[in-house]
Amino acid sequence: MGQTFEIDEHQKGRRLDKVLKSRWPDLPLAALMRYFRKKQVRLDKRPARYDDRVEAGQVVFVPWDDPAKEPSHAVSTTEGVRPTIELVYADSEICIVNKPWNLLTQPAGKGDDSVVGRVASTLGWKEKNFYPTAAHRLDRNTSGVLLVALSGPSLRALHKMWRENELRKSYLAIVKGVPEKEGLIKSQLEKDTSRNVVSTVREGGKYSETRYYRIETDGHVSLILVELVTGRPHQARVHLAEAGHPLVGDVKYGDPRLNAEWKKVGVTRPLLHARRILFPGNVPAPLEYLGGKSFVATPPGDFMAVLRDKGWNLYRDGV
Repeated sequence: MGQTFEIDEHQKGRRLDKVLKSRWPDLPLAALMRYFRKKQVRLDKRPARYDDRVEAGQVVFVPWDDPAKEPSHAVSTTEGVRPTIELVYADSEICIVNKPWNLLTQPAGKGDDSVVGRVASTLGWKEKNFYPTAAHRLDRNTSGVLLVALSGPSLRALHKMWRENELRKSYLAIVKGVPEKEGLIKSQLEKDTSRNVVSTVREGGKYSETRYYRIETDGHVSLILVELVTGRPHQARVHLAEAGHPLVGDVKYGDPRLNAEWKKVGVTRPLLHARRILFPGNVPAPLEYLGGKSFVATPPGDFMAVLRDKGWNLYRDGV
């Protein structure tokens, strides 16, 4: 009765209960905790705690016989063609992509088209113990540079850098009006999950900080560079809107009259593009070779069309 399995490199450093839930997602949490309380789960032949951090090579015994559930990672296809994605950089540990707009970062349901599915398709993914996993997210209609981990240790290293705000992220945005040459926006942001809307609150929200620099303007709209010091949901969109310079095409936080004007020329989404990610000087293993490196993603066609129409030069001033 029961079965054993060995911890691999992808699971190294994780809590044991998280490892078990990933292998048996249908097992009720209450039942899992009961097995731990009764000391029926063992790690290297000793009674295990739910919060034990596991190491590669350790052997886990569980008292049930149900086979581990193989995760489904079906990739949607059109007439048998598997979709791919533009790679900015890739090696055995990490894949950096240029995410197109109108694409989910992670699938919302089985068979959904997504960044991670396209990465797996592009790379011809065959590893069974780990599936490409986005280290952060971009809104569906935001394009640009996105980090995808290709191993468990790499994912944990990326998450650590995100938590500690060590990765510098900069965006290009086309906004209403003429912002100051440079500015700093600070506020507490709170998300209403029922409406998927974020707003500034006096207290109780999450501290958020955004810097911006004006690059070009025609007096009607402006091209700006945005640096997210913190990384809250919808942060750039909310901060810029509350500063009086909403994104062109942003239906949720923008100017309806301006959006209607730009819709006539084909702009149907917020003109926000994740332009660059800069790694800190000291990057945790196994990604230490990326220390100090930056990666840039070219904006998509709709964004570039606006720049060409305005005669604005993207490749200057370190942009």
